Amino acid sequence: MDKAQMDKFWEWFEANHHNYNNFNEKYTSNPQETYELLELLTKALKVCSEGLFVEISADDEKKELIITTQGNREFFADAFELVNNAPTIGSWKFIATKPAIGLEFNFKMGEVSINPNKIEFMPLEADEYPNDVAIRLFHKDYTNEEGATRNSVIVGLYTALNMLLGETASTLDFQYIDFDDMPHPKEQSFPFSELADYVAYKKGKRPNSKEEFPKENISLMEGKIEELPNLLVLNQALKFYEFTQKYPYLLQLTLTLNAVGDNGLPNGNTDELYLIEDIIYQEIYKSQKGHFLATETYNGKRDLFYYADSKESIANALNRLPKEYESCDVQYSVDYDPFWVRIDRYREL
Repeated sequence: MDKAQMDKFWEWFEANHHNYNNFNEKYTSNPQETYELLELLTKALKVCSEGLFVEISADDEKKELIITTQGNREFFADAFELVNNAPTIGSWKFIATKPAIGLEFNFKMGEVSINPNKIEFMPLEADEYPNDVAIRLFHKDYTNEEGATRNSVIVGLYTALNMLLGETASTLDFQYIDFDDMPHPKEQSFPFSELADYVAYKKGKRPNSKEEFPKENISLMEGKIEELPNLLVLNQALKFYEFTQKYPYLLQLTLTLNAVGDNGLPNGNTDELYLIEDIIYQEIYKSQKGHFLATETYNGKRDLFYYADSKESIANALNRLPKEYESCDVQYSVDYDPFWVRIDRYREL
């Protein structure tokens, strides 16, 4: 996200935050005014990112501005980067994504009312995906028929997940969720209040779940895209990696090859390509500044993906590279991605 745009938003909020100081009281006495204030705030926020929204809780005792993506994982990095760049503004507290608040809430949309104490869940297990967190949520008003009732129940159940676990966990911790009205006689279900403990238990059983630098598990995968071979070298030890926020910067190196065969793969001497890969590998992974995730070779290009602890670590690695190349053209990008969302397609393999 552009630093100048973030600064512009925080300058706007610093100049206007007094209008939001007693937001809870204003909402009770004049809902139209609070709606207009939210519109102004949202408009200012959209300058930074189209995927961000706000929630406010402000009275005499606390003032909180929550930057939310409404569960869209694509924009999580924007929310956290914006909050990380927030200045001190009075007694305001800035929070990235909705925090967990527990079970003290009720949800109502149309004719559907959801009490979290009336929700149950059932773990789903699949032999081919033993480490996935998958659940079925039960609520008496759920129906398989398309329509307003079904949609309201689903929205309500996702809202309940946000309330219980927080927006980040409820979005990122599950590999699969489905819904039903009531458990079948042979299905064992559990109270919704026990879901957080189940998720922690399931994640804790994963191999290397507590290791910040797990032993690499390198796989070579071969496939085809539009009749051309696609070669993928993947570190599968990072599939469910839990320390992503310690290594939030994604480095993508793209090597455009000068000598390419009819199959799109390197043709001729590849020593320079391996030298580039080895320098980055040594400077980031071997120095424990980050992790190697994947290398993909296809149609005259080779892409390298690493996550690092800082932009400085990446700069140090890039500075070690040769200044000129005979076999390829080298380009790179560095993105802030604290939950490793931008490489989902590799972690899901």
